[in-house]
Amino acid sequence: MNAFRHHRVAAYTHFVMVWAVEILVSWAPGITFAQTAADLYRITGGVTRSQMNFHQMVIRKGGEQILADFGGPGKVTYFYITDDTVGKWYPGLILEVFWDDEKYPSIQLPLADFFGAMGGRAIDYQSALLQINHACFMSYLPMPFSRRARFVLANDGDHDYAQKVAYGVDVEQSDVFTNEPSRLHGEWRRSNPVNHGLHTIMETQGRGQYVGCILQVVSKSPTVWFGEGDTIFDLDGLMNGHTPGTEDEFGSCWEDPHWRVFSSPFCGHVLNENGVNRMYRWYVANPVRFQRSLKVVIQNQHNNGTPTASDADDYTSVAFWYQAGPHHVRKLPAFKERTADSFAGKQ
Repeated sequence: MNAFRHHRVAAYTHFVMVWAVEILVSWAPGITFAQTAADLYRITGGVTRSQMNFHQMVIRKGGEQILADFGGPGKVTYFYITDDTVGKWYPGLILEVFWDDEKYPSIQLPLADFFGAMGGRAIDYQSALLQINHACFMSYLPMPFSRRARFVLANDGDHDYAQKVAYGVDVEQSDVFTNEPSRLHGEWRRSNPVNHGLHTIMETQGRGQYVGCILQVVSKSPTVWFGEGDTIFDLDGLMNGHTPGTEDEFGSCWEDPHWRVFSSPFCGHVLNENGVNRMYRWYVANPVRFQRSLKVVIQNQHNNGTPTASDADDYTSVAFWYQAGPHHVRKLPAFKERTADSFAGKQ
């Protein structure tokens, strides 16, 4: 009887593990969110196309270069890039993504920050949507488009860029995306320091869903602790508090300025060094859906219920969301402002 019971328990445990793996794989990098490992055999009407290159890339100060240009309808399924700085990106490189012949980009971010290497400093991590592995920067964010997808690399920095670069963009081309309205948007914001206790992560008008952000905080607190600020959604005109504390929002709980770093599929705290903290949070199973408007802010607090004042911190964020139709995101600040030292010239 004991042997039989042990066999049943082992079989059940195996079933649960397989089920859990399939659920994880359904959200794992490179696989469409709706499918599990059991669905990989399914043949569709799509055709995969890729644009890749490995060459010496020179982008003059104030210039730009097209990385990829696809006709639609289709969906970007994968984007990776690396250069021979081996993870020490020049912060003057800007990634701009244009959907459907729009004049303005719907994604406009420092290239390194798009992948979470804020300010050009890379830290390895593995998440369901973005990864940095050694010097390989990888995105599995699905990006549908109807007529055209154009990836551009621009240089708004203080000198020319000249490095060996390798990159690739995969697209699934299919008529099923002809009438798909959803477009990925991404924007960068910095509060150096935070004013009035609030850092804005993103703000938009229209219909869509917020899928998350990467946040870096440089703390000015003597204790280097920053994690008591709530995340707040102004969603269709109604205010909603989401989590009672920054550490809760990004996957840890209770104050500990010296906790260990980690990365997981939907949240991570990948850097904790002398008051510099880098985190990410993906709303995959629970996207924040809105019909008219959304504004996402986070409080800067060192103590519960007390906004920071003279010791306000330096917040930098990258936000991602999907929206019906392409929209012009907030204009990126100038290079000098983006790369200024924390609290430089500020009291």
